[in-house]
Amino acid sequence: MLADIQLFRIDDRLIHGQVVIGWANFLNSREIILCDDLVAQNVWEKELYLSSVPDYLSASVVSTGELADHLNNDGVNFQKAIILVNSPFVIEKLLEKGAKIKKVNVGGIHFKEGRREFLPYLFLNEEEVKAFWRLIENGIYFYCQDVPSARAIPLEKVLPK
Repeated sequence: MLADIQLFRIDDRLIHGQVVIGWANFLNSREIILCDDLVAQNVWEKELYLSSVPDYLSASVVSTGELADHLNNDGVNFQKAIILVNSPFVIEKLLEKGAKIKKVNVGGIHFKEGRREFLPYLFLNEEEVKAFWRLIENGIYFYCQDVPSARAIPLEKVLPK
């Protein structure tokens, strides 16, 4: 099953104002799903993220295994859902668990030591670049767009070969 997902987004900040106010309002989303194995295991961190979601949106924190199961379940509807992960490595884990993903928004991977700038909101190290190329070769389309009003840029036009 290839789930029809409203927005599948990589953003290393996960749930924050740009996602909740910008994307969820723009898309008229009903749900935010944060997929992160470490956050899913940490009650305090999970509650912190969930507390930043307004009451009109449902929100959950799931592990990669749980999300892969949901993505493979024909009965789960993601047409009004934003799925958030923090890196391309999470998407690789999801694929390893059998998830089918076709389109991903790259919304923000920010500066850290060892990363170089590709766009004002996209900084990657060599391993992240390699991971994105592996995923692109697997048939996933990535587009860079930090906010809904910005122009979408295909990731392969930004990455070095």
